[in-house]
Amino acid sequence: MIDVSLDRAFVLPIYYDMLPDLAPDHALFLDMDGTLLDFAPTPAEVIVPPGLPALLADLAAQREGAMAILSGRTMADIDGVTGTILPAGAEHGFLCRDAAGVIHRPITISANRPEWRAALHDAAVRMPGVAIEEKTYTLVAHFRRAPEQGPALRMLIEHFIEGEPDIEILPANMAWEIRPVGAGKGRALDWFMQQAPFRGRVPVFVGDDTTDEAAIDAANARGGFGLHVHRDFDGTTASVRAWLARAVKGVLR
Repeated sequence: MIDVSLDRAFVLPIYYDMLPDLAPDHALFLDMDGTLLDFAPTPAEVIVPPGLPALLADLAAQREGAMAILSGRTMADIDGVTGTILPAGAEHGFLCRDAAGVIHRPITISANRPEWRAALHDAAVRMPGVAIEEKTYTLVAHFRRAPEQGPALRMLIEHFIEGEPDIEILPANMAWEIRPVGAGKGRALDWFMQQAPFRGRVPVFVGDDTTDEAAIDAANARGGFGLHVHRDFDGTTASVRAWLARAVKGVLR
């Protein structure tokens, strides 16, 4: 059950009357960082709010498993936050785990190449505060601790992926992600909506970043709701968690 201490001090604002009610027959898709979790200088420093794993488990049970995490993080990172095995689109949809726990790899091109890893790690040595994250198919250069290095990092990445039409730079929150073209959270949402138990439901997605816009559009295109933390909530992760908790507790208008 939900830990009612989750966001105990949060007061429901007026804008809640403008949000769609989250119903048990919806297919729910959630981003993690910036949506469920507050940002930290590095992914390893993110703090999981008390009660969040139980809240996610209750949301999934309420809709018979039709809930998935869509995140840029690795599958292991997602599982570490949720505390259980949920359907998930990891690394922006490069790895998708269905409700039966089977991993699907819709894209096999990798941007995690030795020469690019070496170039980014060398740059991080020269740029204090820059951190490099390695994923299965992608590489991420984080500059939250050194925002002034963002433009230089972008130029470096553009230089060494020049002439690679299958590779792109994805702007993230204080980070640049190098990834193969063709994946994305919108594509992952569409894939899940063709699988049980998501098939036939109305999709609802909540995200906060440039990387989430495709999934917002995909949910809207399917007759559902694509919600943005800053445009539809008050810009805080606490407001999203409170809205989710309200749905589980049955406090619907």
